[in-house]
Amino acid sequence: MVKVKKRSGSMQDFDGAKLKTSLERAGAKEEHATKVTDTIAGRVREGMETSEIKRMAANELRVMNQEVTQAYETFTKPAK
Repeated sequence: MVKVKKRSGSMQDFDGAKLKTSLERAGAKEEHATKVTDTIAGRVREGMETSEIKRMAANELRVMNQEVTQAYETFTKPAK
């Protein structure tokens, strides 16, 4: 499993389900969220920062739905 670097600096296994859920919470259709997640999962590298993953996901989503992309980009999960 590929480890990614979270905002806190900790390392965690990449979880495509988390990415898909965040896209859907922003308003993406299930099929769009699945397509973006599948694309990004193939590009994730060891040690990649979650901010970079979010940027890549937004770029993929932008082609499908500009409004949802804006909602996705502007959402920031509170740090623990």
